[in-house]
Amino acid sequence: MGAMECSPCHNSVIVDTEEVILALGIVLGYMGLLYFGAIIVPGIGLSGQLLAQVPGNFLDWAHAPGYGILALLLARGLQRRAWPLAYALPVAAAAAFVFGLWTEVFQGSVQGRESNVNDLVTDAIGIGLAAMLMLSQTVRNRIVLRPCLDSFLSLWRTGSLVSLVRRTK
Repeated sequence: MGAMECSPCHNSVIVDTEEVILALGIVLGYMGLLYFGAIIVPGIGLSGQLLAQVPGNFLDWAHAPGYGILALLLARGLQRRAWPLAYALPVAAAAAFVFGLWTEVFQGSVQGRESNVNDLVTDAIGIGLAAMLMLSQTVRNRIVLRPCLDSFLSLWRTGSLVSLVRRTK
């Protein structure tokens, strides 16, 4: 092969590496955003002034979707790396929970902020809801959609679908 030619195998490795780097960048960027939100001190600085304007109950419950999305991102990333859902989901949920735990620990060291067990419970609720969402989607696809699709395709292949439609008119 010449200097300008690329083998198909080499190109797929480059594309795969670029996808991994992009996915890792998205997950790490999102984790940085969650961490930044945890160290903002209400009332100090521009971001602290903005945070002080948000109602407290909203901030408390913002943990649930925040850490649920993190668990989804981690699980999807592991699935893209050929992990089965049965392994990807508990690993992603545990990683998101441990990140939430350490964020709370670090938040306690920031002057003007405090660690709160309720925040960790809210993180766990969000992670659990995200896990249930992923599992329900998988179960729905396996139980409801797959047999329907298989039945439709078998009728289509045999030509029975056309005769079935003609009989119903």
